[in-house]
Amino acid sequence: MVNVPKDEIKRKGIHLLTLIYVFGYWCLPKNFIVNVLTAAVIIVALFEYARFKFPKFNNFFKNNFKGFYRSEEANKVTGLIWTLSGALLAILIFPNKYMVFASLLYLSFGDAVAALVGKTFGKHKTFTGKSFEGSLACFVVCFILGLFLFKWQFAFAGAIIATLVEAAPWKLNDNFWMQLVNAGALTLLSSFIAWAK
Repeated sequence: MVNVPKDEIKRKGIHLLTLIYVFGYWCLPKNFIVNVLTAAVIIVALFEYARFKFPKFNNFFKNNFKGFYRSEEANKVTGLIWTLSGALLAILIFPNKYMVFASLLYLSFGDAVAALVGKTFGKHKTFTGKSFEGSLACFVVCFILGLFLFKWQFAFAGAIIATLVEAAPWKLNDNFWMQLVNAGALTLLSSFIAWAK
């Protein structure tokens, strides 16, 4: 029987809540989503400040939401603020809706699958310390997602980029970089490779 880490399932379940702003960005006016994400970043930042300002509040958070955050985040900023900030900056900086939308999907699905597969089946480590199995799963998922938006050649190249970005040993949270770097890389790539179906 496959033993999937329960805490990882919890974290990635919460991770999929990013789909709210991902599809909101696709379906709703850009200004509206920018305002919503800006408000969300401010609210989460205030929440994080309160955690460290008031130890009792932080203890309540740690005791009641165990499994929804990584152990190393118990006494430092959680990944949520990085996820929201990365999305906000990607949307503000890069004008092509398809490139930004793809980068948001790569994080929501590719990163989540990479973590789940890596934690469950990962036996072979890459030079960055991530598992080969997780990276392969990330590539497959991102490639499939890209086929809905791009020509297959562009989808293939985009999936390679997303996989490399996900596997990179970023100093800051990879939830921030995966959206921002992918959006930038796809935008640059679109100048050299035909992408529209």
